[in-house]
Amino acid sequence: MIKMLVSLRALVIAVTCVVATALPAVSGATAFGDVANSMQPGTFAAVSAMNGWNNGGILTPTDVSGCTTSDYITEYADKAAWDPVGQHVYFVGQVHGNCYAGRFVIYTDSNSTWSQGPWPSGICQSGTASSPCFSHAYGHNTVDPTTGDFYFRQAYTTQFFRYRNGAWSSLPSPATQSSQCCGALEYFKEMNRLLYLDGDWGLWAFNPANNSWTQLANTHVANGTPGLPNLDMPSTIVFAVYDPVQQFVLFGGGSNLYKLSATGTITTMRAPPVLLGVTNAVTSVDPVGGKYIVLSGSSMYQYDPSTDTWTQLAIPLPSVLTAMGGVGDGLVAADVTTYGVIMYMKYDGTSSQVYLYKHSPSAPVQPAPPKPDPPGNVTVQ
Repeated sequence: MIKMLVSLRALVIAVTCVVATALPAVSGATAFGDVANSMQPGTFAAVSAMNGWNNGGILTPTDVSGCTTSDYITEYADKAAWDPVGQHVYFVGQVHGNCYAGRFVIYTDSNSTWSQGPWPSGICQSGTASSPCFSHAYGHNTVDPTTGDFYFRQAYTTQFFRYRNGAWSSLPSPATQSSQCCGALEYFKEMNRLLYLDGDWGLWAFNPANNSWTQLANTHVANGTPGLPNLDMPSTIVFAVYDPVQQFVLFGGGSNLYKLSATGTITTMRAPPVLLGVTNAVTSVDPVGGKYIVLSGSSMYQYDPSTDTWTQLAIPLPSVLTAMGGVGDGLVAADVTTYGVIMYMKYDGTSSQVYLYKHSPSAPVQPAPPKPDPPGNVTVQ
């Protein structure tokens, strides 16, 4: 009996050691993890221990003829995308000026490394002033947080792409009457839809299960599709950001603000204290507390959609985030749900930096909600 107990104890110890070895460390091991776990709520911290960042050189396609270090792919953009499945940051962008070149950049959290990914097939990656073929990112980067699939829209077109397992594929185009250059994409997890917001031609939802688009609302072009809600907003200065805690998408632009629930209800919110949308402000969400964080000028605001209230925060922004033309120039954000922080990536020449911002102290336990049926008729409140 004693021999059996000793053997059993040895077996338990051995299994425990194997399991402990197989499980990833909770803290440390990556640049994002180390910094995020050292932060206090209400603070920013720079991330420096990253391979391939090259003082922001990963954002400048100087390998293309005519491009210089003053050309950067985060021009006319406001967000990147965090993949919580593979734990990557994805961003496709294109410069505007001397070379009109584009890049797909990837940050891999497991080895704290930036690299270049393959360019989407079928669209131009670089051009000249007479034939620019440029496609700024605007708000056209998003990830399905359940699968890790990354989505991108080519500006000025109705071409949409999905990046999965290291390769791109094309999506069908929505049956929109027309399209604006500059819109926004966002994946709505509870709805299981890819949302596409065009400031003129409506709010659309793509169903990956049957490869089809459905229009949910008209936007600036009122009654473009009869019978749908009309949601006024600027033609090109728009945004859309998913809230994983409160489980809806906040969207709009300028002084027009709306939220979309997983059941398809659209609610008109009060006008914000600052203009929203790409080049105006950078809107993100605290992935722990579910409050929206807006950078505008040199100020930071918190927006609580549950009470429809805005609060200006007495938190100074790192100077690099307001460099060059301000937060609307070369600054993109991603909500890093894995670590409960927001990542800000700012181009400022050799002073370019990646910052993390932590708003809440710890992640509350969120019960998994039942998945609602796909929306039918959309209602507006």
